[in-house]
Amino acid sequence: LLTRIGINTGDMVAGNMGTERKMNYTIMGNTVNLAARLEGVNKMYGTWILTTEFTAKGNKDRFVFRRLDRVRVIGIQTPVQLLELVDERSLISPEKTKFLTDFNQALDYFENRDWKNAGKGFKELSELDPIDGPSKIYLKRCLEYLSKPPKDDWDGVFNMTQK
Repeated sequence: LLTRIGINTGDMVAGNMGTERKMNYTIMGNTVNLAARLEGVNKMYGTWILTTEFTAKGNKDRFVFRRLDRVRVIGIQTPVQLLELVDERSLISPEKTKFLTDFNQALDYFENRDWKNAGKGFKELSELDPIDGPSKIYLKRCLEYLSKPPKDDWDGVFNMTQK
């Protein structure tokens, strides 16, 4: 069984909601909505578990996260930092740690609009791990931006167009 997961941390309302005839125990709020959106955003990146900086902040000693884009998801205007939950810190291999370090370096180039060096880094990462979705996504973007860069006022935030 394979499933994608979105995790977020924050305030929400939990409890029985509805009428006397139909009552459900549920959770509601922007925190819940964002987690639901992240579940779907996984498809775009080829990842399985996405979370936000709000969740990662309190769990960095236990888990390894990979920084991805800052995004605006449908229905939520404030940009959110996406992170992929990679593994438990105690289980991460030295090879995976190096891969993630190299990915972060390429992402730094990307965020600084250095499409050439970012593209080189993501190409090498894609060759090392041909099924790594985020490396493929960023390599494709770098190639596009080399031929047609984003506008000068581009803030690096991606607007999600799908739920």
